[in-house]
Amino acid sequence: MALVWQPQEAAYLQLCQLLSDFQKPGANQALILQQLDQARHVADFNNYLSVIFSKGDNLPMEVRQSAGLLLKNNLKEQYAGLSEDFRNYIKGDLLHVLCHPERVLRHTAGSITTTVVGTLGLSGWPELVVWLGASLQGSGDSAALDGALDSLAKIVEDHPHEMDTRLVGASWGPAPAPVSNMLVPPLLALLGSPAAEVRRRALAVLNEMFGQMPAGFQAALPQYTEAVFKLATDESPGVRREVCIGFCQLIAVHPELLQAQLPQLVEYMLVSNQDADDEVALEAAEFWLAFCESDLGMELLVPVMARLIPVLMKNMVFDEYDEEVFDEYDEEVQAAEEAELQQGQPDSEKDIRPTHAKHGKGRAEGGMMDGAANGEDEDDGDDDDEAMRVWNLRKCSAAALDMLSNHLNDEHVLPLLLPIVQQRLGEADWRVRESAILALGAVSEGCHMGLAPYLTDMVKMLLPVLQDPRPMVRIITCWCLSRYVQWVLMPPGSAEIAPGAPLPRVAPENEALFEQILAGLLSRVADGNGRVQEAACSGLAELLEHAGACTHGAVLVPRLQPLADTLSKAAASCGRRNLRIVLEAVSTTCSVVGSRVLSQHPAAVQQLVVPLLNRWQAIGFVERDVVPIMEALNNMSVNMGPAFEPYAQAVFEKGVMLLQLQQEARAAQLAGSASSYDIDLHMAALDMLAGVADGLRASVEPLVAAASPALPALVLAACGDSASDVRQSAFALVGDLAKSCPSHVLPRLDEFVKLSLACMEVPALTEPNMPSANNAIWSLGELMIKANPATLAPYIVRVCEAAATPLMGGVRVSRSLQENAAISLGRAAMVCPDQVAPLLPHFLGPWCNALRNIRDDYEKEQAFRGLVAVVHKTPEPAVTAFPAFASAVTSWRHIQDEALAQALVQLLRYLHDGVGTEAWGRLVASLEPAVRSKLEGMCR
Repeated sequence: MALVWQPQEAAYLQLCQLLSDFQKPGANQALILQQLDQARHVADFNNYLSVIFSKGDNLPMEVRQSAGLLLKNNLKEQYAGLSEDFRNYIKGDLLHVLCHPERVLRHTAGSITTTVVGTLGLSGWPELVVWLGASLQGSGDSAALDGALDSLAKIVEDHPHEMDTRLVGASWGPAPAPVSNMLVPPLLALLGSPAAEVRRRALAVLNEMFGQMPAGFQAALPQYTEAVFKLATDESPGVRREVCIGFCQLIAVHPELLQAQLPQLVEYMLVSNQDADDEVALEAAEFWLAFCESDLGMELLVPVMARLIPVLMKNMVFDEYDEEVFDEYDEEVQAAEEAELQQGQPDSEKDIRPTHAKHGKGRAEGGMMDGAANGEDEDDGDDDDEAMRVWNLRKCSAAALDMLSNHLNDEHVLPLLLPIVQQRLGEADWRVRESAILALGAVSEGCHMGLAPYLTDMVKMLLPVLQDPRPMVRIITCWCLSRYVQWVLMPPGSAEIAPGAPLPRVAPENEALFEQILAGLLSRVADGNGRVQEAACSGLAELLEHAGACTHGAVLVPRLQPLADTLSKAAASCGRRNLRIVLEAVSTTCSVVGSRVLSQHPAAVQQLVVPLLNRWQAIGFVERDVVPIMEALNNMSVNMGPAFEPYAQAVFEKGVMLLQLQQEARAAQLAGSASSYDIDLHMAALDMLAGVADGLRASVEPLVAAASPALPALVLAACGDSASDVRQSAFALVGDLAKSCPSHVLPRLDEFVKLSLACMEVPALTEPNMPSANNAIWSLGELMIKANPATLAPYIVRVCEAAATPLMGGVRVSRSLQENAAISLGRAAMVCPDQVAPLLPHFLGPWCNALRNIRDDYEKEQAFRGLVAVVHKTPEPAVTAFPAFASAVTSWRHIQDEALAQALVQLLRYLHDGVGTEAWGRLVASLEPAVRSKLEGMCR
């Protein structure tokens, strides 16, 4: 029998002293943390923390709390590796603390408990489930009930799937039963508790189960629904808030349970939307969003719209004590008092948004790489301040009005809304005026047809408001104008533009209106209030994107100079907080206008580029704040093309120098030495060099030559870096160098191929590594089409195996990785058809399935040249996998390369002649009708 672990008194006291010293003023906390970190590697260190946390009754509360928090953090990484005896010891202590008289210890124990459940699952801790069930059933121990509700809430939130864990034992009966079967009934019983806080917390836990919908909760939905209705008039605002949450989730997941009571429920929510408690009103406002997204029929809301719209409008007015309002007002006062210092004034660190380099090459939907530059992952540009991120009643009410306007006809919204808006626009209280403008912006999509006759007057009414003395009014006006600019350029009712069709010319009066909006937003880009400037830049970006979509940027060409002038001044003088969004507006301008126009306006190019270089110089070469500048230069070089050439040398040399410094710092970091390494700077340097290479194409060769042989070596090191983000940027640069100046990378082809293939090995194809694998296989394809076939031949088999892996279905990969792999496989076939043809039976079907999904462009053309070459040499696999092959061949809308189009027709005839007319007829008859029809048309 194993001995029960016992702490050594000396070690126990030493650890208590460390934790106590950490709390003292003037303590060397860094040294103490270092000692504690070293102690983590002692096998029973977590047991000591557990003893202090659970049994240190004579210790100060802050020491016990520190031990508990340290234990929680350690167990995230270490619990799975602990011995069974140590695990059981800690679990026993936690069950003891979950019902401790001190609430702060109980709740810390709950946090540790959910950490353990994340490793073991509830199947590894059935004693916890038994304890939770017993405590929820009300043994009279209020501390145990509180601990159970707290820990269960955390488990359901962090690990909702655990509620479906099936356990066997005396408490559950002979058959395995889901944990939720045991825990849901006592939770439902607690909804009748005389204590309001118990009712609220029990209902909150049940509401949290909606996402996973465990079996026990699913079976109890009728009882849950009945209980929620009973609690609808509860005296506690907290309970009523959870009731509103429950109704919102029911209408989204199980609306049939509410069908009979919908009219009463709508009335209840209308009343709750006016509750004196803002949190209740907020959750009630969410109901209208959920209702619109359900399939219950909007006709149920029509009778209450005359009462609902005034309620939403009332709730859209800023609260008198809103922190956001105070922040804006304080900044306005500061701007007025320190006007001379405001330009370029350093912002505090808390105001600065974290920076992340955006980088990606190859194929992805929208022409981007895995959404990395499409706002899908990191930084969407509008969440730099905590106050702006808070979801409140005002914003939810505006969102509800937006949703309602999109789901109801104009006639059910505008006659009720416009009189309120018109009356509010004349109010003296700026908060009321601001809410009217917010409402106009909210209905811009849903009511655009009904508002079309008033568009000109509405814009002309809004433009002077950009000068309003209150910053929040200027902010909302920038946003509202940006919501309507698309209708100025393409009036409501205009026919959609077919792909490839000429763009309609904007009417002169609408072009003049557009110019006024542009001038108005540019005036606010120069605003002394940083948050107004931010809103103006966001609105300007919307305007620029619509100008690109509606006119291909043509409407901007005669207005390029004032645009460049304002953005140039803003880029030179804005605070650190707004630097990124100002530079995003600069980048968007370059993207929309394009290299052809910019090449004809060198003065505008100079205005846009030079302030960035000057600012970089002023900030300091390796300061983190240069990352958004480098990102902007990356985007600008790509979109300016040859127009960027006068500045390319300075930018490229800076990029190489920074890459060298970061690579040296990285090496020092890996060696355990002191290092100033910054991964964002490392990626930004790689991305910027790739952008210059992509924009200048062959003209970048002298710059690369001047940086060789150091540059290829630096890029190679980055391609082998352990950080996936660094590899992603590095392989993007490899591909761009291969396209623009292959002579500088092909001498090290062997090393680049090996590193690319390493990224494509199955164990490496994890979700975090997918973007770097995508760029690796794309860059490998770019290298192959520039390499000598004889030099490439030794690698072909391994390249084909690597490229085929994502296509075979054995590992889950992104669509863009499949497409890049299919392109690279085709390029390998194009360059070395003799080596690829014998491998065709292994992957032709999956390869063709991937090729048919690729959009028409030159990369697809290269892949099909390879396909034609290898099928001519080995036609049998094309016959075996004929449906997939035919789908790929007929996937083209239009082939620009006439020679390729003829080659495909000839290949089809070659296959026809090879199998004979009768067999060919059977093959064609097996195809889907659309594919068969198109194939027959090609063969005529």
